[in-house]
Amino acid sequence: MRVDIVIPAHNEQERIGPMLDAYLSRCGGPDMRFLVALDRCTDRTADVVAARAARDPRVVTVEYPKLGKGGVLMETFRRCDADLVGFVDADGATPPSEMLRLIDATRGSDGAIASRKHPASVLPARRGLAREMTSAGFAFWVRRLFRLPYADTQCGAKVFRRAAMERMLPLLTSRDFLLDVDLLLVARRLGYRIETVPTIWIDREGSRLRAAADARRMAASTLRLWLHHRVIPVETEGERDPSAAAAPGPLPSAEPDTEERRAAA
Repeated sequence: MRVDIVIPAHNEQERIGPMLDAYLSRCGGPDMRFLVALDRCTDRTADVVAARAARDPRVVTVEYPKLGKGGVLMETFRRCDADLVGFVDADGATPPSEMLRLIDATRGSDGAIASRKHPASVLPARRGLAREMTSAGFAFWVRRLFRLPYADTQCGAKVFRRAAMERMLPLLTSRDFLLDVDLLLVARRLGYRIETVPTIWIDREGSRLRAAADARRMAASTLRLWLHHRVIPVETEGERDPSAAAAPGPLPSAEPDTEERRAAA
């Protein structure tokens, strides 16, 4: 089974090198590809990734203007043609063994998401108080507003079957950190089965979270997404096309591909 893992990255020169090294060493075989989506990096992130790509053809670099995390993920999903399509954060907080567990969990479902809130999850290092409070407040806000059955929508490790991603992608609108919620909302409305998987999650230094400013931004983005999903025309489970799991092919692109792409030879 072929797997495409998208890694969104904005100025991650210190963390993405060790992260890629760990994934390349643990996730062996030619059937797994790592697409690093560079979100207008102004540091040496592109050089660090290019060095890995020169050594391993499974690493592909895709460069964008500043689109936000959700924006670069959506654009890069359109380049994926593997059986499974997933994404993981560039900070290395999710060990490669946990991504492999997510991949295994899709055998009986349409997708799988890692959860730090699961009773069986292991978090060796606790986050600072400001980050804990912001995260808890956001999770509460999402549960109240969207009635999603997930305790942790924002853990940066998720995998979906490509047939499901093909149908979800045209319905996504979030181009920021709220793409995780957007994906789960669309998956629920389409009737997809999503597994929640406990995870090992290791907090990494270098977070750009600013509690007060980000709390306001989260609230505004969440309300915008709520308004969108109040009017979006999404088919119900009873209307699903049984032929949705079509033969493999690239995901549909909503616009011409104009971004520069550097891939290993």
